[in-house]
Amino acid sequence: MKRIPAFFFLFLASAFSALAQQYPQQPIRLVVPFAAGGGNDILARVISQRLNARWGQPVLVENRPGAGGNIGAEHVAKSAPDGYTLLVATNTLTMTPHLVARVPFDVRQDFSPVALLATTPFALVVSPDLPVKSVKELVAHAKQNPGKLSYATPGIGTPHHLGMEYFKSLTGTEMVHVPYKGSVASLTDVATGRAQLMLITINAAMPFIQGNKVRALAVAERERISQLRELPTVIEAGVPDFEVTAWYAVLAPARTPDAVTQRLAGELLQLFSDTETRERLQPVGFELTPAPPERLRALIAADLEKWGRVVKAAGIKAE
Repeated sequence: MKRIPAFFFLFLASAFSALAQQYPQQPIRLVVPFAAGGGNDILARVISQRLNARWGQPVLVENRPGAGGNIGAEHVAKSAPDGYTLLVATNTLTMTPHLVARVPFDVRQDFSPVALLATTPFALVVSPDLPVKSVKELVAHAKQNPGKLSYATPGIGTPHHLGMEYFKSLTGTEMVHVPYKGSVASLTDVATGRAQLMLITINAAMPFIQGNKVRALAVAERERISQLRELPTVIEAGVPDFEVTAWYAVLAPARTPDAVTQRLAGELLQLFSDTETRERLQPVGFELTPAPPERLRALIAADLEKWGRVVKAAGIKAE
C-alpha cells in the first residue's frame, strides 16, 4: 500500500478551513416542523434575527407542520447536504419512530447533529382538589386508588403522555390517560378537577401555577430550575431516574461537510451562551443548554433507547 503524502492531509485541512470561512454564501432556511408560535418557532426566530445581523445573509424561518413533525423533518433529511437547509428539532424526533409504523427517515443516519440549544422543563402538577402536596403523597394516593386517577395530556404520543407512562412504570401506579387537543384544554380540566394531574411544560404551566389554579409538586429535571427554585425534582422526591425534558436542537442533512457543521455549531453555541439570548428566553420558559454535535448525538441515541422502552412497555400507539 502506498503511503499518502503528508501534504495531502495539509491540503484537505486547508480546503475544509476555506469552506468554513466562505460559508454562508446564500440564504439559509431554518425549517420548523410545527406551526408558528411553538418552542421550535421561537428559537428559530431568535437564531434568524441574530445570525442575519452577524452574517449579512438572510436566515429564513420556514414552518412545515404536519404528521407530528415528520413532514418538516423529512424535507430536511432529503435536502442537499450543504448547510443551507437546517432543521430546528425537538425530542419528538426520538419518540415518533416508536409510535408509527413507517417513519420516512432514520434519525441517526439521515441527519448530522449540529448543536443542542435549550430545554423546556416539565412540571408535575395536580388539581387543587386532589388531597396531595408532594410526589410521595401522590404515589401513595394512586396506589390506594388504582385506576381511579386520570392524567391529562395534549395528545397521544406527546412527551407529556410518554412521560406519565414512564412515571407510572417507575412508581408502580395505575392511572387513566385522558388525551386532549392541546395544552390549554388539558390544563384547564386539571384546574377544574375533571382530570387530576398532568406533566406540562413550564412555559404553559406558569400562569396556572402562579394563579393557584393548579398545584405544582415537582419538576421533571435532574436539577432544580431557576423559575421554580422552591420545587424539588421528581428524583429528589423519591422517584430515581425520572427525567422528562423537551429539548431543542439544530440538525443538518447527513453528509453535510464537517467544516460547515463545525462553523454552524460554533456560531450557535456562542449565541446560546450569551447574556442577551438568556435574558430573552428564560422568562418564557427556556433553559439554555448549548452543547456541541457529539453531545447532541449521544443525547439522541439515549432518548431513542429510553422512549423505545417506555412505548413498548406501555403498548402505546399513535392515532
